[in-house]
Amino acid sequence: MDQLVAPTPQPACGASGEQNVDVLGQPCFRQPAPIAYDVPMTPPISPGHSENGSRGALRVDQDMEPDCQQETPCSTSTAADSGGARDSLECCFTHEQHPPTPPNKPPRLLEDEPVGLAEPGVLKLSDFEVRGTLGTGTFGRVLLVRLKTITPGYHSIFAMKVLRKSEVVRLRQVEHVNAERHILSRLRHPFVVDLFATFQDSLNIYMLMSYVPGGELFTHLRRARRFTPDVTRFYLANIILALKYLHSFNVIYRDLKPENLLLDPCGYLCLTDFGFAKVVDDRTWTLCGTPEYLAPEIILSEGHGKAVDWWACGILCYEMLVGYPPFFDETPYGIYDKILNGNVHWPRSVDRLSQELIQAFLRPDRSKRLGNMIGGPQDVLEHPWFRGVDWDALERREIKAPIIPHTTSLDDTRHFLHLPFPSLHDMPGLLAEEDSPPLHKSLQFPDF
Repeated sequence: MDQLVAPTPQPACGASGEQNVDVLGQPCFRQPAPIAYDVPMTPPISPGHSENGSRGALRVDQDMEPDCQQETPCSTSTAADSGGARDSLECCFTHEQHPPTPPNKPPRLLEDEPVGLAEPGVLKLSDFEVRGTLGTGTFGRVLLVRLKTITPGYHSIFAMKVLRKSEVVRLRQVEHVNAERHILSRLRHPFVVDLFATFQDSLNIYMLMSYVPGGELFTHLRRARRFTPDVTRFYLANIILALKYLHSFNVIYRDLKPENLLLDPCGYLCLTDFGFAKVVDDRTWTLCGTPEYLAPEIILSEGHGKAVDWWACGILCYEMLVGYPPFFDETPYGIYDKILNGNVHWPRSVDRLSQELIQAFLRPDRSKRLGNMIGGPQDVLEHPWFRGVDWDALERREIKAPIIPHTTSLDDTRHFLHLPFPSLHDMPGLLAEEDSPPLHKSLQFPDF
């Protein structure tokens, strides 16, 4: 087994060797890289996926706590955060009463972290020009934008997440949108997308984020058909460090999948789309996620916490090694049945130690699930499958990534879908500064 070891520290992967800073003047984790190789395009059609690479997802529009007494019909929607269009199913179910349990205080409080957003008045929507569309969804889209006034040494290319207020309210996503802003504004980690500023106009709310040009891990996995254990180990180690950081604040992510993992110019992963992230000190009953990645406790409405992210690590590890997830079917309910039965088919290409790691993540008993036992994330770091990984060097980004996306400029969009240019009339704040946006009281976005 090849090892991930730390080489002699290299200069930051910017072309000039100088450290770049973000729009706020802070050191930036993700920096430009020179042109590198790309993976040959030979994608198979994995089971459970459509021709265009979309995967059906189960998503909820409201956190259903134990006292929820209503049931709403199911309807379809689509997530908006990257180039991959994904059908979604939004549902609300009735749950039985559960006795409260004492909350588990995190080692770090998210509220104690500094808010890393631009101060009001420093940036305006009209300071940006739109360069293209990176992705679309039910109540929003993601744009590639450029800061009109370029300051040497500062980043000028960003991703702008645009959410239509009326749709956010109609789909009852207000709490999720507010939580996404609250969480992302306080997180700063090499493997988590950065949020720099938020805005609003009369129609939309806007989130200014770092642009990660390497595209989705899902796209690169489809090109390669499947990854070797060493490539899988590199990417899974990225994710584990990101989850360890999130869980230190009692933040659960709940939407881990290759489509939400972007490659930065140096080939490291960046976790994006925090629409379902939530601070959970004990349990929550939210029904959300992608069917193939749902943990049994979510399906059984038993209440869930951090353990669901570790279950998803097992599903993701299998998908990277095999090319498709372990539980797939034509319908979500067929997937749920297979998840609860727990029968995993092991191709001969999956070695014994990899099987042991995946099985440790996929334990239905949360008290015995790797990452959720007494040792917490440290148990994952010390698992024999990761023997030889220099975790500190990996977090410092001193290890060469196995796939370095081919890019020629900071605004290169070749790894995203080629979508039509947006109609700026639907985004009045980007066309011209509104004197006094007529914010509707029911929209409840006071912090944007």
